[in-house]
Amino acid sequence: MKLALAFALPLALAALPAAAKSCYVTAATSGAVPPPVIKEQCFEFTGLDNGDALDWACRNNTEEVLNERRETRASCPGGYFATCTGRMTPESLTSARATGSQGDPQLFEGTIPEDAKIVNYYYEATDHAQAKIDCESGGGTWGQ
Repeated sequence: MKLALAFALPLALAALPAAAKSCYVTAATSGAVPPPVIKEQCFEFTGLDNGDALDWACRNNTEEVLNERRETRASCPGGYFATCTGRMTPESLTSARATGSQGDPQLFEGTIPEDAKIVNYYYEATDHAQAKIDCESGGGTWGQ
């Protein structure tokens, strides 16, 4: 039954009007490590028609996201304090924090259009100034 849903859901979503899909991420803190800079965010892809890419990027089963909970949503909600927009790269698909130069490009096989972007919406952060620095040093554009 689960396997049938795994194949049916992407087909059903493809039949819907082009709705933006997003990934809502909450980061848990652990006493052993410093708290993450971004504790709550949502990201979405623009200029990339492949909904499977977002589903793949939003998965919960990798080492990188052991302290994060990821949830696919129809769109990112309002109420964010800032955005970070960057060029979509294979690295962006392996890490929402990668806006151009971080991540592992070997994990994605496919072509990304030149105009594709990743947009991160930030809702909660331990350090807003550091979030801006991280965005811009990764090749992103900060917005409020």
